[in-house]
Amino acid sequence: MKLRENLPGQGKNKTPQDGVQEENMKNGKILGLGFAVALLTGLSFPALAASTKTPINHVTLSIDAGDIEIGSASKTISVDAAEDSYEVTNSSGTAINMEGAKWANNVTPKFKITIKADSDHRFDTNALKSAAFYTLNGASASFVKAQGSSNSITLTVKLPKLKGNTSDLGVADLQWQDDSASATWTGSDNAQKYYVKLYRGSSLVTSGETTNTSYDFSSAITQNGTYTYKVRAFAYGTYGEWDTSDELEVTDVNSIRQNNPTPNTGGRWILDNVGWWWLNPDRTYPRNTWKFINNAWYYFDGTGYIYINRWFHYNRDNNWYYFGQSGAMLTNARTPDGYYVNGAGIWTR
Repeated sequence: MKLRENLPGQGKNKTPQDGVQEENMKNGKILGLGFAVALLTGLSFPALAASTKTPINHVTLSIDAGDIEIGSASKTISVDAAEDSYEVTNSSGTAINMEGAKWANNVTPKFKITIKADSDHRFDTNALKSAAFYTLNGASASFVKAQGSSNSITLTVKLPKLKGNTSDLGVADLQWQDDSASATWTGSDNAQKYYVKLYRGSSLVTSGETTNTSYDFSSAITQNGTYTYKVRAFAYGTYGEWDTSDELEVTDVNSIRQNNPTPNTGGRWILDNVGWWWLNPDRTYPRNTWKFINNAWYYFDGTGYIYINRWFHYNRDNNWYYFGQSGAMLTNARTPDGYYVNGAGIWTR
């Protein structure tokens, strides 16, 4: 009888190589099983940890915005959390739409607030973007928008639009200084600047603005007549009410410049490669106008330079004036070419 041949691996002596392969396969199965267990275990820990945190389904904040008003430079509001499960970073909100150095009129202040959950709590990410998720107490604050995660929220709120109180911008005691063309008034402590208007009768002659509580109208008074001026204060987008002066009766227009006793101080002369010009305290400079500086009259042309050693015909009063070597207008004097100018600086034929 012929014996059956052994099938591969059956009844056959194993070689050392076969033993190594079997051991590797065995170890591989163990390693693979261990990796799978580790992977499953690793994935389950965060999910388990998150599920154990207590959800925060509502946030209540107390807001104090007492420093936010027109003219204020404050950029923060005070914000406190109502629960210990979350906190407000720095207990404050930061302005995100403040233009310039101070709050202006008609601005709706907006602030960004950062809220953090503690280690035992988490925010409801499905609800935190809704206004209903928040209760805002104080300062008439209201919800704008929110975004974040289970750990942190960035909340934007707004305050009511800022509205100026015109009663804080009143002016008073409008006067003509010593019956001259210099106007003075009592200003407001809250004003940034003042707007002025000059009238002859009911007709507007000129208008301007100043940071002072006085204004020189002498260059604009070129005709005889009855003059009044109006002033109102301005601060951070808010205008005060116009107030009107008493009347100034001008019967000799040529004496207006001479009678104006108010020197212009605070500016300075500047010489460049063209000539002399005057720099005002507010960094502006006069053009096409008269200016009384240190007890002398000067006229500035359209580019801002004074006339020196020359005649000037002033169209508004149809008179001729002469300016000497210093640029000052001559008065009660004879010009280098032999003509005489009177006390108002006018050439007398």
